[in-house]
Formats: sequence, structure tokens, C-alpha cells
Amino acid sequence: MKQKYNTNKLLIPHPGLAEVLRYIVLQADTSVNYCIDRFGTNNTIADIWQIGKSRLIYKNDHPQIEQIQSVQTLFENNIHNIPGAGDCDCFTVFTIAMLKASKHDIKKISIYLQGNNNKTPSHVLTDCNGVKIDFTQPSVDSIRKYNFYDIIKI
Repeated sequence: MKQKYNTNKLLIPHPGLAEVLRYIVLQADTSVNYCIDRFGTNNTIADIWQIGKSRLIYKNDHPQIEQIQSVQTLFENNIHNIPGAGDCDCFTVFTIAMLKASKHDIKKISIYLQGNNNKTPSHVLTDCNGVKIDFTQPSVDSIRKYNFYDIIKI
């Protein structure tokens, strides 16, 4: 019997950085079981990359709203009405949940922030043991060029 999942979406007007990071980790944690059931538990980073690249579609959030979707919402009930449609923070939720579902060492998973200055990061991705996972890029372990970056342990 297929398990039913609650679709979670957090629509936050103008959140601060700490709040966004907190919700990314929260949404990833609520998505682990969904990822296990849908994608299994033995995925390497290369497997996660292939799964994500074949299913994720970049779409900006609606103006004035930061939407941080659970993986369930990303694939089954998102505001774009396109399975897999979201932005970089949604892709980070997906990546962290997939890494946790596949039992990668949590101590080696980080959120990697990028931007043009240290006060307003504009892009987020996942780092796992030094490998950057950014589904807005053409290949695994490639990142955008920005002046600033910060690595936040989850």
C-alpha cells in the first residue's frame, strides 16, 4: 500500500537568513521518508545527481514570497503545478533529504551559501564531503561564480 504524505509548503514573506536555513533543514527532515519510499536508500551522490537532473525544473518563487517546499510538495503539489518545479532552496531541501535517506554521514552535509556580499546571499546549494551539488549547474561539483560564500553545517 502506498503511503500518503502531507504536502508541506512554507510561504514566508521576507524571512531572514536564519529562518530560511531553519526551514530548509526542517523541510529536508520531513522529506526523508518520502525520498526513501520513492527513490530508495542506497543512492550515491552520482545517483542523486541523476535523479535530480532528470526531475527538477528551475522556477522562481512568486514575487515577495520565499517558498521552501518539502520534497513531497515539490513533486506532487507545488505552486507552479509542474512536478519538480522549484528554486535553489527547494533543490537544497531535495538534496539534503536524499543524502539523509541514503544514509550519507550527516556530519559531512552542509548548506553552501553564495552571493555578491556576506549580508545578502542569493544562492544556496548543498555540499557533501566537499562535493558541491547544485542542480542549477550543468554537472555535479560545479558552482556559480560569486564574490562571497559561506558553509553552514546542518
